[in-house]
Amino acid sequence: MGKAIIGEDLFPEIVDRYNTGGKTAAYDFLRSQYGIRHPYHVMKRIQNNGKYGYNPEKDRFYTTESDKENDVFLSMDELCGTAVMKTENAVYALAADRSAAIEKLVHELISDRLLALSRYITLDSSTRTILIDRTSLSADGYQIVSH
Repeated sequence: MGKAIIGEDLFPEIVDRYNTGGKTAAYDFLRSQYGIRHPYHVMKRIQNNGKYGYNPEKDRFYTTESDKENDVFLSMDELCGTAVMKTENAVYALAADRSAAIEKLVHELISDRLLALSRYITLDSSTRTILIDRTSLSADGYQIVSH
C-alpha cells in the first residue's frame, strides 16, 4: 500500500469528525480509511493551514470565514477574557514603566554621587594610585576613616 496523501479537500470531513467525536474519532478515521500511522501530523497541517483555527479551551476546530460572519457579538466569556487580558497587560506595562523609572532614578542618583566624589577623589590607572583631597573633604564636612 502506497502513501496516502491527505489533501485540503479532506480537511472539512476530518474537522467534522474531530469536532463531533473528539480526537480519537478523527485519529481512528485517518488510521482506518487512509492508513495514516501518525495522524498528529495531519492535525498539525490542519491547524497551520490558515483556513481552520483551533480553540484549545473548547478542543474544537473552527473555520475562520464562518466565525467572522456568524460571531457578530462576543460572548460573556470572550468579553471578560479580553478585559482581563487587557487589564493584565496594562498592569505588566505599568510595572515595566515603574521598574524602568526606578532604574533611571537609581542611575541618576549613582551618577550624582559619583560626580560629588569625583571632586575629592582621582584615580590614576597608569600609576595605580588614588589621590584624595583631604582638605576639601574635611572642609565640606566629611570624615576620613582609613583601615
